[in-house]
Amino acid sequence: MFDKFRTSYEQRLSFKFLAITALIVGSSFIFLFIWLSSRQEEHIMEQVRKQAVILHKQLVLTRQWVADHQSVLVAKSTNVGSSPYLKIPDINSVDGKTYTRISPSIMTRMLAERAEKGGLYSFKITNSERINPGNAPDEFENAALKTFRNTSAQGIFKTETLGSKAVMRYVAPVYVEDSCIKCHPQQYYKPGEVGGCLSVFIPMDDARQAIFNNRLVLFGGMTGLALSVLGLLHVGARSIVFSRIQEIKSAISSMDKEGIDSRKTAQGDELKEISDFCYLLNEKLKDQHEDLERKIDEATKELSETNKNHESALARLQVLNQAKLDFFSDISHELRTPLTNIKGAVDILTRKASCDNPEYLGMIKRNTEYLIKTVLDFLDYSKIENGQLELHRQPHSLTPIIHDAALAQKAQAVTKGVSLEVVETPDVEVDIDRDGIYKVLVNLLDNAIKFSPANDKVTIRIIHNHDFVKVTVKDNGPGVPEEYQSAVFQKFYQIIDHNRIHKGSAGIGLAICRGIIEAHDGRIWIDDAGEKGASFVFTLPITGSQSRGSYEQS
Repeated sequence: MFDKFRTSYEQRLSFKFLAITALIVGSSFIFLFIWLSSRQEEHIMEQVRKQAVILHKQLVLTRQWVADHQSVLVAKSTNVGSSPYLKIPDINSVDGKTYTRISPSIMTRMLAERAEKGGLYSFKITNSERINPGNAPDEFENAALKTFRNTSAQGIFKTETLGSKAVMRYVAPVYVEDSCIKCHPQQYYKPGEVGGCLSVFIPMDDARQAIFNNRLVLFGGMTGLALSVLGLLHVGARSIVFSRIQEIKSAISSMDKEGIDSRKTAQGDELKEISDFCYLLNEKLKDQHEDLERKIDEATKELSETNKNHESALARLQVLNQAKLDFFSDISHELRTPLTNIKGAVDILTRKASCDNPEYLGMIKRNTEYLIKTVLDFLDYSKIENGQLELHRQPHSLTPIIHDAALAQKAQAVTKGVSLEVVETPDVEVDIDRDGIYKVLVNLLDNAIKFSPANDKVTIRIIHNHDFVKVTVKDNGPGVPEEYQSAVFQKFYQIIDHNRIHKGSAGIGLAICRGIIEAHDGRIWIDDAGEKGASFVFTLPITGSQSRGSYEQS
């Protein structure tokens, strides 16, 4: 079957594509050839017309110069005789030579005879009221004179045959000047009127040969270009389209083994065979789809039952989770009072020095303070989880809050030899809950001091943006791996097998920080700039700003 397909592939679809593309490309190039050819011809003819106009203007200027001097003197010879139309045509010089006067009309005729002998061009002065019979106008010139005298036309072009040669004739008016009236008083000319016309004849043989040569070159070039485009299109179609059709046919052949008989397709070109095969495939897919729908309906019933079980289990989990939160809240409240009392009693005993071993009192005090902090953290986290966190937001400056938090952690920092450095910019007020932000800063500083190397420093940096204020707490400790940077803000999360884990930590401090910051419409994250240590960053909207969204992490 596919051997037959390869043969028909070359004879059917490829032939249709070649015929259609040849028709389109051929039509386009024929139109383009005609247009370019006409443009070239018009360009050449325009050059001939310009040549005729320039020659006419040159002759008029020459005649005007002769007329301004009334005539020019030329030595008489066998080729130059006396004019019968002048009263005193000849003048004898002191050396015995005879000179004859040459008027503009005679000069024009003499120049025309010389130019015509050279075969370059020719011209003729004419007028309906001429003195010289040789200047009589022909039919075309008579019509041109009437046009010039009755309209504002400045010249008329005409292509005609002169003898056996084609010429471009340009007829333009010759206007009467004051100097012309002196030689033609009997013709009653007036200055500025049309005194006659000058016909210029430019041979067209060279122009027509140039047009023919251009057309020949253009035709050859465009024919070669058309064939090249046609060949490229055909080769491109074979590699892009026809080869893909062959792949589709190969795929159809493999599908025959799956129960679809492609021999049932109608005869035609390759696309017809493929479309018929797709129809058969569609019928088979419909049958399979119906069978699949039946199976899906059965599976859906089972899934529905499973979903009901999952929903019931989810409801139970939600109840248990709420019970867990209530437990944390209740136990925290219950532990807070006795722990506070224990801390107060230890403080009294320490002051009175009523204990033989005061170091044990110090131990009891430190652990009691830690338990109280843990209980308070659980209380805060329970409020955040239940959406009960209350914020008392007022405009505050961040700078004194940061200094207070640094002062609160100074004893811990001094014990470890860590210095706290605050880098701040001009102050700005932020609409915040002072205690909440203070708690965030204390947590971040406590975390940074714990993981800073001994005798190092922790830097707190404040940067103002037109919409946000950005606070960065940076230490030079082991840092937080990138894969853990988003997870550390989750509740009870600690990094396993990494030296940032801190013994005795409940794992909710950063979760509380995130809850407080997000409640202020801000963001908190770890800025990984490829440097040593960790940089904890949070942003808060500046008082009066209407902007909301993320602060650029750069």
